[in-house]
Amino acid sequence: MVDKPAGIVTAFVGTAPRGTATSVFDILKKYAAPHRPPPRGRDQGERARRGVFIVHRLDKEATGLLVFARTRTALEALKRELAARRTRRVYLALVHGIAGPPGHEQTIRSVLAPGPTGVMRSVPEGSAPAGGARPPAPGGGPAVTHVRVLAAARGFSLLDVRLETGRKNQIRVHLAELAHPIAGDRRHGAADDPIGRLGLHATELGFTHPATGRPMVFTSPAPESFYRAVGLERPSGPPPDLLIEAEQAPAGPLPAAAAPARASARAERAPSPGRPPPAPGRDTSWEAVADWYDQMLGGDAAARPNDHYQNVILPGTLRLVGPRSGLRVLDIACGQGLLGRLLASAGCQVVGVDAARGLVEAARARAGPREDYRVGDARQLDRLGDAGSFDAAVCVMALTNIDPLAPVLHGAAGRLAPGGVFVAVISHPAFRGPGQTSWGWDDAQQTQYRRVDRYLTPAVAPIAMHPGSDPRVVTWTFHRPIQDYARALATAGLLLDALEEWPGTRVSTSGPRARAENRARREIPLFLALRARRGG
Repeated sequence: MVDKPAGIVTAFVGTAPRGTATSVFDILKKYAAPHRPPPRGRDQGERARRGVFIVHRLDKEATGLLVFARTRTALEALKRELAARRTRRVYLALVHGIAGPPGHEQTIRSVLAPGPTGVMRSVPEGSAPAGGARPPAPGGGPAVTHVRVLAAARGFSLLDVRLETGRKNQIRVHLAELAHPIAGDRRHGAADDPIGRLGLHATELGFTHPATGRPMVFTSPAPESFYRAVGLERPSGPPPDLLIEAEQAPAGPLPAAAAPARASARAERAPSPGRPPPAPGRDTSWEAVADWYDQMLGGDAAARPNDHYQNVILPGTLRLVGPRSGLRVLDIACGQGLLGRLLASAGCQVVGVDAARGLVEAARARAGPREDYRVGDARQLDRLGDAGSFDAAVCVMALTNIDPLAPVLHGAAGRLAPGGVFVAVISHPAFRGPGQTSWGWDDAQQTQYRRVDRYLTPAVAPIAMHPGSDPRVVTWTFHRPIQDYARALATAGLLLDALEEWPGTRVSTSGPRARAENRARREIPLFLALRARRGG
């Protein structure tokens, strides 16, 4: 984390002009170089992924908070947070004119693109591509800014500005187009410079820690001159240094042990033909594939963690749970205990339950003192006996393998303390239905699309776990539309408070369809995450 002063750029684009002062990025690279750990064994490849990486920027004349990543894994996670608009970015802006009475709020929406001289400006909606399409130039595209008036006097207004998107010069352009240019911003129409600098300060930055899933909030109070310009004193409190308001956790990628607890690709395979669907309530344990599955995804230390789990599922689950020391978490269908170990490393007390004895034994073999893994049916959580109540319950990539659904959710609700959260992650029912969705290519539009043959009708499909081996070894996937999950949660007394759709992070780097493939990956989610709370 950096509290940037005025007059220094975040980083140069290309090579810095000769005689130009250094950048924040240059300073950090020199600072970080002696702290890079020596390579050890499998770490040699990861060492090349370590250093300092730019996540976002502040204008040269602006001040305040910047976050840089120390690994490529952290960079990718923070970039995804920005793209999903989950990063909290709050600025204090001193602007010309009276923008309204204190408390007045408004939202500014436009499409930004470079003008003829390169200065960013709003353009008509059709002039710049939206969504995942490539912007016309760096920083261009749809832009959303939320503004609230804190004070207005002496011909100036002090504004609380919150970014929903982060386009180049977004705040400066939007406020100037409101006829309230930022003080000192002559490029965008400011008449004078009352405080001797640009009146823009990044005062708050919040995000989810890439490895632990903990919410973190950093603050940096704006200079006193911002407040004096409108006849106020800066609120009393700590000095204007970087304030860390959340417990910090060590930076770095998810541990190599964070391999998938459930194979994310399995629900996309074609169903095995000629298999009758299981009767409701049939045992859907993964015991028959436990040894093979653990060896493939958890038992072999050299196995490469599944990128969907490493980059999307595990970090997203941790963020929705909000792990902290002493939090009691029930891990339903815990598999090899991979998520449980991450939660325990954040200080949580974890009880995991899974019907597959082989997977539970693998979890126990690697468990730490905060982890307790038990063999049990996810539909019979009332039989956990002495487990007590929990602050949170999680079920990751497993609800689609359990039938019926209602006993799982009722059991989870019964084990949660009032206000406790239940977090579930599944393959997206609309876009990853087994045997009923597929990729397609439109030659005329040069577009990759997702074909959906059916969705609303519940279905069951046998999945061959490792094709080419014994065809009788299958697991069962139960397709349900999203409304069924929402209804089942409500019936169990769990009140849905978050629904998120997560795309994957894979990137095509070559081939004539690479650009279209990457756009489709960004726009069509692979996973659906639900968070609900027990009432009371």
